[in-house]
Amino acid sequence: MPGKVKVRVLAGRNLPVMDRSSDTTDAYVEVKLGSTTYKTDVCRKSLHPQWDSDWFRYEVDDAELQDEPLQIRLMDHDTYSANDAIGKVYVDLNPLLLPPSSTSSTSQHHPNTTNTDSGHPNVQAVQGGGGAIMSGWIPVYDTMHGIRGEVNVVIKVELFSDFNKFRQSSCGVQFFCSGSIPEGHVVSRFQGLVGELVVEGDPEHQWIDKIRTPRASNEARQALFFKLSGELRRRIGLKAIELGANAVLGSLMMHKILQYQQYFDLEGETGIVVRGIGTAATLAKLQPPQPIQQHHSPSPSPSPSPASHVINTGNQALVE
Repeated sequence: MPGKVKVRVLAGRNLPVMDRSSDTTDAYVEVKLGSTTYKTDVCRKSLHPQWDSDWFRYEVDDAELQDEPLQIRLMDHDTYSANDAIGKVYVDLNPLLLPPSSTSSTSQHHPNTTNTDSGHPNVQAVQGGGGAIMSGWIPVYDTMHGIRGEVNVVIKVELFSDFNKFRQSSCGVQFFCSGSIPEGHVVSRFQGLVGELVVEGDPEHQWIDKIRTPRASNEARQALFFKLSGELRRRIGLKAIELGANAVLGSLMMHKILQYQQYFDLEGETGIVVRGIGTAATLAKLQPPQPIQQHHSPSPSPSPSPASHVINTGNQALVE
């Protein structure tokens, strides 16, 4: 097992009213990665629940780390009927799989750590010698009703082995969806174009879609989109490694760098086709300029004046 993922669910806020009789919600959280699911306790009658759960631990292989999103589902507990879905969060773990040397800036709050882009404005991702940590408030989204509050989580990722020791993994390869060279980096070499195509059956064209709810059908397709996106990046990252690159910037066209792009095509019964293209490149971080130390010659100190002796004579003072 090349990696360990630990998740802790702290709290929720601004959840919708699910129990009309009391205008509250009996919320709990399901956390899923791969085929393993954990649940928190039920926080009764609160729209701002506090769970402070224990650490949920997963041991996953290379493909799961990069392909599978971490799924966080908020549910409303009902005693005499089926539990109701509040909303869901999909967390991409790939930003936590980068080596600390490849990150962009140094954290001022955690020495020997660096910040990474988590993809959420209220979430901070920090990398250090003991692994990578992502924490903060994440919006909870429902495919039928939109945003339905927020959940506060802490996610830790620890890798057991060196990057790219297992060839099915492309951990450490950075993807930039910008049209220019990333700030603070310089390109030492362009290796060439890399691309990949992934095809998977569309959940909305499966027989089970005829009997499941619209929300379940939407979530099945949504989860598949996240998984295909991660799988596509992993495969393109492997091609970049074979070329000796450590990043995928975008495609080169007319002497311009176009951003790395993914295309999702819905082909009906044929399935979902995902294409990706980019430019494999070797990036190096720019070293910050060292401050110039100016050497000043010591200025001569003024000669000391002769000491004055004060003699008290009654009401008068004589100075020699």
